[in-house]
Amino acid sequence: MNETLLIGCGNLGLSITEAFLGEGKKISIIEKKAKTLNFLKKKKSKLITIYNNLNEINFLKYKYLMICVKPQDIEKLIKQLNEFIKLSNTIISFVAGIKISSLSKSFHMKLSILRFMPNLSIRYGKSITAVYSTNVLEKEKKKINNFFTFFGSFIWVSNEEEINFFTAFFGGGPAYISYFLKCLQNILKEKKINNQNSLKLIFQLLNGTIDFLEKEKIDFSDLIKKVASKGGTTEKALMYFSKNDKLEHIINYAIKKAEKKSKDLSKYYN
Repeated sequence: MNETLLIGCGNLGLSITEAFLGEGKKISIIEKKAKTLNFLKKKKSKLITIYNNLNEINFLKYKYLMICVKPQDIEKLIKQLNEFIKLSNTIISFVAGIKISSLSKSFHMKLSILRFMPNLSIRYGKSITAVYSTNVLEKEKKKINNFFTFFGSFIWVSNEEEINFFTAFFGGGPAYISYFLKCLQNILKEKKINNQNSLKLIFQLLNGTIDFLEKEKIDFSDLIKKVASKGGTTEKALMYFSKNDKLEHIINYAIKKAEKKSKDLSKYYN
């Protein structure tokens, strides 16, 4: 018994599915939306088993039950799951805002429960995933790390409140970086460089910067010093960015706002 069942297959669920398929791992999915079912069936993968109803499933087959539904749907789902769930099942919740204490109270038996908070890069094995649990032993943590290593990096947090920061910082991270890159792309458009070419150039700029940092084994400050020669053009732009810590303050403030929103959602649903 080491199979995995995914309950709910929205955007994140599809990314999780792609990660499993990319690793050549089996995954079973329960989903009712016709559009999603058609997409999954078009994959024609022998690694995917699709269910429409909980009563079709032999829960003894599954070690991990990954719950990936909207917060407002979790209460109804758990009521349904309580009819079928087994003590041997480990619950992995991807549901934003729902604390483990709330999940534990809702299930009618004492189960191992974890919260995973990844980002969309999980699809390609590049996610930074925050993990929290109150009742998983160190031995089991190692098994989980090994089994889900294809998701990317794991950070086990000791306090559930930390999940809010990881949601704001790493969960939203790809969007923040994309926003900055979009700003750069808009500047290229002003210079009459079309969308397709500007995208290629921005990708090359990003990939080249990452490669340089990794191969030179330097940090961001070192790279800035290498590019921004004294009295030069880059230094002029950076002086404007850093005047009164303006840009850093905006970024910091925005992420704190996102963290507060995560906390507010948590209070609402628990």
